Amino acid sequence: MSATTTTTDHMTAASVERAHTVLSVRWIIGARDDLVWFIGSVVTSYALLVLYAGGFVPLIPMVVAWAVLVDAPHVFGTFSRTYFDREERRARRRLLWLSLLFFAAGPLAVLAGAGFVFFFLAALWAYYHLVKQHYGFMVLYKKKNEDLGALDNALDRVFLLVAFTYPFVAFVARDAEAMARVPAALHGGLKILETALLWATLVAGLAWFGRQAQRWMKGLPLNVPKYLLLAAAIPMHWIVLLTPMPHKPIAVVAILTIYHNLQYHRLIWFHNRKYQKSEDSRERHGAAELISRRLLYYVAFGVIFGVWYQVPRQYVNHAADPTAFVTQMSSGFLWGYAFVHYYLDSKIWRVRRDPSVGEALKMS
Repeated sequence: MSATTTTTDHMTAASVERAHTVLSVRWIIGARDDLVWFIGSVVTSYALLVLYAGGFVPLIPMVVAWAVLVDAPHVFGTFSRTYFDREERRARRRLLWLSLLFFAAGPLAVLAGAGFVFFFLAALWAYYHLVKQHYGFMVLYKKKNEDLGALDNALDRVFLLVAFTYPFVAFVARDAEAMARVPAALHGGLKILETALLWATLVAGLAWFGRQAQRWMKGLPLNVPKYLLLAAAIPMHWIVLLTPMPHKPIAVVAILTIYHNLQYHRLIWFHNRKYQKSEDSRERHGAAELISRRLLYYVAFGVIFGVWYQVPRQYVNHAADPTAFVTQMSSGFLWGYAFVHYYLDSKIWRVRRDPSVGEALKMS
């Protein structure tokens, strides 16, 4: 698939004078793909919210179907361009093999009597991973649209982080089931943290919107894709996390994450097109070339992995005795797949540090 870029870089002098601004509209893949997959796919989160909170779908079938058919395949997407790529295994040998130690983290914590703390920290990392991906897409749009001023970088980063953190803390502080998963020593400070984050969000939001107004008045380029991304992701997190619903700590995982999953699948598929661009791709990249040769192959391998990984995990999470030692050991081990995904994702998408990633994503 060719990467198309739509740019509104120039306006007539008269229109610039009227609008006092220039709109920068450069996409990662192209207008249609970005609007559908990176921005518009937020509708899937709203759809799950309505279906579940409205009582149209039961909790466990919704979560299991999402986990096996959507979430686990997106974890496989990371593996498709790392462990299954012969060239990546050579270049990142130390990173890839040391990352497998995450499978031991959960069982070791359970053996040490720290299972409760481990599962709490695992949940925090899972949410941070969602936020980090939104930040990553924002950075891609900033690079695409040359929106890299020091002040704008700082304001974008702070506004995004606090705007996503406040509703999560508010949800935990107000939901009894969520609070039951928080170490008792932290209970007393959550309300204080919630209030502090609310004020921080208001201040950061005022500063951020003020900066956009300043850019508009000065005729500086306005990064339209970045605005659309933030307008899609931030309100959705607030609405989902602050909407009452039964068994919320379980339900919101699927509702929040399906948007993240679809964004990631599209980015992986765009990146993995690089495997089809050279005659020696099969020799250089090995199984990664086969996985990405057809969309059907990518989907099929992802679902097979989903059955392998998530069927046991969902049984452990929803059917087994949560207090049993073997259940906690199994759950701790199975978190390893997610941890490896989280950690590798923080390393393999660094466009500035890895020119091959920038080339695959058409950043220049």
